[in-house]
Amino acid sequence: MIQKIGVASIINATGVFKKNNIATNVNYATVPAFNSKYSAVDIAKAYQGMYGIQTAKTVSFGQSLSDAFSELTTQMKTCTDERGEKGEDVGSQVDVTELVKKFARELPSKYDAIKTNININIDPKTREIKPIIARTQIKKLPHDFIMYEMAVRPPEVIGQKRSDNLKQLISIFQKTNAGENDTQKAYVLNTKGNLMAVVEDGDNVLLTNAGSVKSKVKHGHIYAHALQDGNTFKPFPQPTMTQGVKKTQSVTDNLSVDPNNNGTEIVIGMEENRFVPEIIKSIEEFISKIDNGEIVLGEFHPQEGANNLQLAMLAGGFGSRAEYTNASSSGIMHGEKNGAQSTKGVFRTATGLTPMETTFVTLHNAGLLNCSKGQLKIGENIKFYLNKSGVNKGNGGFTVDLYNKMERSGRKYLAIFPNDSMSRMTNATQEMFKKMEQGNIAIAMIAKEVKSDDAKGNFGIMKLGADNEILEFKEKPKEIPDGYEKDGKCLTNTFQFAVSKEAFEALAMIEPFFPASKGKEPRDWSKTFIPIIMSLTQKGDIYEIAKDITKVVGEVNDKASFMDAITKAKNILSNQKIVAIPTGEPWADCGTLNALYHTTMQIASGDFQLEDFERKHVLDCINTETGLIASTPEQKKFIEDNYHINGEVMVVPKAQKVYPYIVKNYERKGLISVNERK
Repeated sequence: MIQKIGVASIINATGVFKKNNIATNVNYATVPAFNSKYSAVDIAKAYQGMYGIQTAKTVSFGQSLSDAFSELTTQMKTCTDERGEKGEDVGSQVDVTELVKKFARELPSKYDAIKTNININIDPKTREIKPIIARTQIKKLPHDFIMYEMAVRPPEVIGQKRSDNLKQLISIFQKTNAGENDTQKAYVLNTKGNLMAVVEDGDNVLLTNAGSVKSKVKHGHIYAHALQDGNTFKPFPQPTMTQGVKKTQSVTDNLSVDPNNNGTEIVIGMEENRFVPEIIKSIEEFISKIDNGEIVLGEFHPQEGANNLQLAMLAGGFGSRAEYTNASSSGIMHGEKNGAQSTKGVFRTATGLTPMETTFVTLHNAGLLNCSKGQLKIGENIKFYLNKSGVNKGNGGFTVDLYNKMERSGRKYLAIFPNDSMSRMTNATQEMFKKMEQGNIAIAMIAKEVKSDDAKGNFGIMKLGADNEILEFKEKPKEIPDGYEKDGKCLTNTFQFAVSKEAFEALAMIEPFFPASKGKEPRDWSKTFIPIIMSLTQKGDIYEIAKDITKVVGEVNDKASFMDAITKAKNILSNQKIVAIPTGEPWADCGTLNALYHTTMQIASGDFQLEDFERKHVLDCINTETGLIASTPEQKKFIEDNYHINGEVMVVPKAQKVYPYIVKNYERKGLISVNERK
């Protein structure tokens, strides 16, 4: 029943599949965009001819099949936010459930199949298609099942022989007679060329790239199977109360401590309509568990001079990497066009904590934020800042706004943390504090040694000089430059750093010369602010500094005023430097669902240091025999009652609808300090 279809003449006639006279992927042109000059039949045949698609000769190439082809071969990008602007292309998804409905009508006979290739990795800047190709097929099977399958084999480069070794395989089998109100749906999630099978069931979302999920219900209609690098699941080691546990101990015994100092405060920064209610609710639950004894922390040893410091955490809307962790990308988990209104806030890991709350524990252990029973209070040492101004959306600009609007009396510097990493870097956090207390540091940045291959395209990396001064900084390079690598590893920016009051004042001198806002603003710490401060602190010639700054922000009009501003900014900084604090302490990136998934697997395997109360929660939330890892014991029971699990499967809560009136209620209660739109 399968035959090859020849190339249709309309390919050359229309040029719709050409870009600069080179045949290109259909990401650049989709069926609905074509005019009526060519029929759906012609367009479908053009697809077949161009991509060598095989299909049953009995298939009628109607409009619905053309639409399905379009959906099959087109990546879905990060959703637009409430202002209609896009973030970076951090991934895509295929709605398998929707495709099954379409192809069920168009594949009339058993074992009929449609096959094609999909490019699953595109450079977000150049739009260049990288050579990562998923061979994709949809096939009709007996018993009302349709199979959707994606296979990735290295190397997938044009002109090279295809390898028989699978890098990844995602197979989803779904019945075609699922009801409209059925709670089960299936997706394939693609994060920068890494695939993951996703099954949604009511309020639960199951994710795996090395396991299988099969419905237990008698008439269950979903079976998802994932394989990565040819690996099969090896049962997790049976956890114990000591495995992976870092016993709580003071790291401040050799430091002078002011007994009247109760630490400092932390401000959680959020952007309009993003994550507000769920993040506050999550922290309220965290505080409640501390106060009722469910979470037991070690004794708090406050650092002398902690009142000189203000802590800040960027919790949503400031970078697309965190969007998966926060479920704000509507195309990923819940299919709504306006993702900013539909969020969960943060996903809990098997430890019972969100990545944000994991950082709270580290700050407590470092003697900076008192999270002891009865001490952590919203409105006192934990505050919220909501930016509704519509400007300074980048993480750098937003932090400047937060710094200006949430000023703390006596503050000399601000320490910034992300909400999308899990950190146990207690000693490094404390060292960062001590460096800033010296008074000659503009920025102190915690740096983690990672494998060079992991850093490529994912992390900012740095080259150090004497006394760990950062001499050069490269943001997410595709290749590691000379001098940055040692023994196959390099130092990466963990986005945990402190900034002096003088550095903020220097940036305020330069900011008026930044270009007017056009879409995403050029106010990013790694790409803009840090390079500017590095030039101001390392170079003596103001003309050289001016060259460096214009490379970052573009040419300026009033050059005389610009040079004067550079002189003033350099004088403000005086002899301050930017330094790194290298550390080998535990840290894990959770900026995408793939990263969160792998961190969760580390936790289950005992490879991540935990506090005693976290280990107890892990014991209640994982099944070492099947590979299931849930967020709560109740969620674990639901999944085990309804699914057969075999292999590494993480379960997280589904994103929930957030209504604007909820945000207003928090504003009325005074829990949020708001910067209104200008």
